[in-house]
Amino acid sequence: MLRTSVFSLMAVVSVVFVANAQTSAPQHGLKAGYIAVMYTGEVLPGQMDNFKRLVTTLVAAVAAEEPGTLVYEISLQADQKTYDSIEVYQSSEALVAHGKHVRADFGKELGQVRKTVKLVVFGSPDQQAKEALAGLNPEYESPIDGFIR
Repeated sequence: MLRTSVFSLMAVVSVVFVANAQTSAPQHGLKAGYIAVMYTGEVLPGQMDNFKRLVTTLVAAVAAEEPGTLVYEISLQADQKTYDSIEVYQSSEALVAHGKHVRADFGKELGQVRKTVKLVVFGSPDQQAKEALAGLNPEYESPIDGFIR
């Protein structure tokens, strides 16, 4: 299940950067400063309707207020209780801004409808971004090689 999610994350990252190919030369992968995150959560029992309503509001707010959030996609797994969020940020600063925004405006409600299962971070976030993610017990992947168009 995680392997499928990782492949899904990488496919989304590729699509984002291919779409940007017309405006910029290739950069050296996630080493260029972009941060990708795969968050897996579980909807609490009896909270699916509230979760879906909250996600709709959350995604709209992220789209409207966070220009550094390049991808923000939430998908429900086949078990209909576990979900994945695929996120790509332009920089560590954009990731930190996202965390502040979500905690301030949605933190209490999110805490009532879901719990964290796993957070995997791709790229090279700076210390401030790592501190912002610390409470989620992230797992960090280290970029070896790649490119972004």
